[in-house]
Amino acid sequence: MVLASPAQIVLFWGDQHIALYNDAFVPAIGEKHPRALGRPARESWSELWDSVGPLLERVYRTGQAVQVNDCHFLMRRHGYLEEVFFDLSYSAVHEHGEVAGVMCIATETTGRVLADRRLRALRATGLRLVTEGSLRDACAAALETMAAENPLDLPWGIILLDGKNGLAPVAAHGMTPGAMPVPERVPETVLREATPQEIPGGLVLPLMACGAAAGVFVAGVNPHLPLAGDYGNYLGLMAGQISQAMTRLQRAADERRAASRLRESEARFRNLADHAPVIVWMTDAKGRAIYLSRRWYEHTGQTPETGLKGGWLDALHPDDRGRAGEVTERAAQEKTSFQMEYRLRAADGTYSWVIDTAAPRIGGDGCFEGFVGSVLDISDRKRAEEARDLLARELSHRIKNIFMVAGGLASLAARGEAATEAFAAQLSARLKALSVAHDMAKPRGWGRDEGGDGSGTVHDLLRSLMAPYAGPEGANVTLLGDDRVVGYAAANTLALVLHEQATNAVKYGALSRPEGRVRIMTRVEDGIFRLQWRETGGPPLSGPPARRGFGTMLAARSLAGQVHGRMTHDWQAEGLVVEMELPEAQLAR
Repeated sequence: MVLASPAQIVLFWGDQHIALYNDAFVPAIGEKHPRALGRPARESWSELWDSVGPLLERVYRTGQAVQVNDCHFLMRRHGYLEEVFFDLSYSAVHEHGEVAGVMCIATETTGRVLADRRLRALRATGLRLVTEGSLRDACAAALETMAAENPLDLPWGIILLDGKNGLAPVAAHGMTPGAMPVPERVPETVLREATPQEIPGGLVLPLMACGAAAGVFVAGVNPHLPLAGDYGNYLGLMAGQISQAMTRLQRAADERRAASRLRESEARFRNLADHAPVIVWMTDAKGRAIYLSRRWYEHTGQTPETGLKGGWLDALHPDDRGRAGEVTERAAQEKTSFQMEYRLRAADGTYSWVIDTAAPRIGGDGCFEGFVGSVLDISDRKRAEEARDLLARELSHRIKNIFMVAGGLASLAARGEAATEAFAAQLSARLKALSVAHDMAKPRGWGRDEGGDGSGTVHDLLRSLMAPYAGPEGANVTLLGDDRVVGYAAANTLALVLHEQATNAVKYGALSRPEGRVRIMTRVEDGIFRLQWRETGGPPLSGPPARRGFGTMLAARSLAGQVHGRMTHDWQAEGLVVEMELPEAQLAR
C-alpha cells in the first residue's frame, strides 16, 4: 500500500521506528536518502526528534491517529539546517491486536507557508508606508513592520540614505546603526549600477527615488533558507515598496517646494501688478479674465465678481465692446499677441482712451495657458493727436491753396508771353502733381471727416498721376505688380519723379506717338521696393542724351535725399527703361 501510493508516505516500524518509505517521500528528505531507508528514525532525523518523537510515542501508546498542520522543522536535507513546513498525519498499524508501527502521510507546505507570511508582510508594509510623511519615518516604519509581520525572513536590517557626506544610516532593526560598519561593506556597484549584491550574512539592495539611486537596504538573511529564488525576490519587493514610498515623498516634497515657489512668485506678481503704473490682467486659455489688478477695480469701480471672466467688457464704451471681444476671441484661437485701443469707463462715468497690449502665457509643458497684458491710459496722447490732426488739416488746406495760387500766378504771369507760356504750363502741371500726391498721401486718420482713413497706395498715386496720359480707355499706360501703402514724404517724391518721366515721355518718348506705350511694374523683394518704367513704340533711341535736364537731376536728388532711393536710366533702342529702388520701410514716410 505504501509503495503504490503517489503520496509521500513513510512507515515507522517497531520499537526503534525503522523507516520504510516510498519514492514519493524521497524529495522530502533530500540527502538523507538512501541511508535513512531501513534505519531507526531517531538516527536519521535526530535534528527533528524533539518534535517528531513525542508524536510517534503518542500514537504507539494510545493507538489513536494524530494530525498536525504546517508543522515547523529545521531539517538537514541539503547540507544545512533548512526551515521547512509539513502537514503530517500519523496512523497506527496494528498486528496481533497491538500497535506494531506508525504510518505517516506527509505533505510539504513550505512554499505556501513562506509565501503567505511574505505576502502578509508586503501588504502590511505597503499600508504602513502610505501613511508616513518623511523619509526617515518611512524607513523606520518599513523595518518595524517587516520585523513584526515576518521576523524569520528579516533577522536584522538597516537602511542608509545617500547624502552630502555619503551613505548614512537612518533606520535599523535587530541592531544599532553603528553596530555594523555597513558603508564600508556596501559595494559601490549597488549604487552605481543599481543592482543587488550579497554580503556575508546579508543582501544589499538599492533604493531608488524618482529613477535615481538614493540609498541602500541592507537585509540580514535567514541562514535556514536559500536566498536564491523566492526569498531574494521577497526582499527585492520590500526594497521596491520602500523605493516607491521614497519616490512619493520626494515628489511630494518637490511639489510642496514648487507650490511654495509658485505662491511666492504669485505674491510678487500681484504685489508688482497692484503697484504698477498700468493696469495688469490675465486670462485663461479660452480668453476669460482670471485676474485684474487693483488699479482696474479702482478705476472702473468693478469688483472681482463683476469684472472677471467676460465682465470686463462691460467697462468698455458700448461702441468698442464688440470689436474688443472679437479681437480677444480671435487671439485666443490663434494664440498670438495682440494690441487694441478702446475707451474705458471710469467709476464716475467718464471715458478715457487706453491701449491694451497682450502676449501669450506659455506653461512649463509648452502649452498655451492664456494671455497676460497691460492697459495704459493714452488720453493725453489722443488729445495731442487730435490737436495735431486739426493743425495738419489746416496746414493741408493752406498748402493746397498755395499750390492753386502759385499755379494761377504762373499762368497769369505768362499770359500773352509765348516764350514763358510753355514754362508756366510745365510749372502748373508739376504743382498739380504735387497737389494730387498731397491729397493721396495725407497722414493716416486725416480723412475721417470725409468718411475714409486718408491712406493711399503707390498704385492709387500712379493711376492719378498717369490718368492724363493713359489715352483712350487707359491703353497707353499699364500698371502691374505689388502695391503698398504710401506715406506723405514718399508720395511727394514719387509724384515729382514720375511726373518728370511722364512729361519727358510726352515730349520726346513713347507718349509722343499714338502707338506709344508705357509699362510700369512694381515689386517688393527682400525689403526693397522696385519700380520699372519701360517705354515702347516711341521714336528710336540711339543712346543717352548729351546732357541731363534739370528736371531729371531734381527727380534723382529728391529720390535719394527724401527716401534713400536711387534711379538708373537705360536708353535702349526700343525705348527708355528707368529703374527705381527704395527701402520698403521708406514708403510709409
